[in-house]
Amino acid sequence: MKYIFIITILFSKLFAGFQSDLQTLHKMYENNNFNKACKFGTNKIVKYKKSEQFLSIYAFSCLKDDQIDKLARASALLKHSPQARANSVFFSTILLQKKLLLHAMIDGFKIKTLQLPSTEHILSKVFDLVMNENIDNYETAHELLDSKNHNEKYKLFVKKENENKKIVIEHYLNNNLINTHQYW
Repeated sequence: MKYIFIITILFSKLFAGFQSDLQTLHKMYENNNFNKACKFGTNKIVKYKKSEQFLSIYAFSCLKDDQIDKLARASALLKHSPQARANSVFFSTILLQKKLLLHAMIDGFKIKTLQLPSTEHILSKVFDLVMNENIDNYETAHELLDSKNHNEKYKLFVKKENENKKIVIEHYLNNNLINTHQYW
């Protein structure tokens, strides 16, 4: 009887800790503190690797903070429900598109013949536009017009920082810069 009581207390403390961490992560996400939520989730991912809710909020936080590489770990763990698998495909698609754009822009890899799913994420939109433009040379910046909204355009170029190269996407609306995204 004594052991059942101790086990019950331990389980309730563990569950309360999980609920507290999940609420903390969710609150950070809702308050647009994506960088903070991504860091928090990174520190807790091993502890909550079976919680698809925690993993999804964590991955969406990292995605919104342009920390695309962190999607790989969450994507690999999201596998137990249809929604988790759909999220995994979404995250994997964006990660692959980023890697392919880097490979094309820095190494000259031809991506024109590849077919990948599309998403509404900016990286995915730019990837699709690059596929339609048939760009062969990435040594200069490229302006890409959104085919659905002609007031939107993207400027895509490679930026060298120290010895690293990264992709930069500038997002314009009515010729006004509204966002800059950098991926390496």
